[in-house]
Amino acid sequence: MATKNSPGNFDCYANAAPDEPMFILLGRDPVAPLLIDLWRTLRAQLGGSSKEQLDESGACARACEEWARKLGKAEKLANVDEIWKRLEMDDWLRGAPR
Repeated sequence: MATKNSPGNFDCYANAAPDEPMFILLGRDPVAPLLIDLWRTLRAQLGGSSKEQLDESGACARACEEWARKLGKAEKLANVDEIWKRLEMDDWLRGAPR
């Protein structure tokens, strides 16, 4: 599991090419656990990710959820889950900024 002080085995910052775009999710963001789980699901389907990388991303999602709960964001986590359940993926993709 990566943190600011301990980047972990899959350090995206160190592995990024110069000027390669990246987007970092923080544990305090109540959307982070869902997005990490979605990333993990998609990468598992696409192939090319090791079991270790997929397992670490699952642990990261759970750690982010725990971190957000410690910050008093349990209600926001629940709201994210509810919103996700209501979304239809096709509608979401059509409306997503690109």
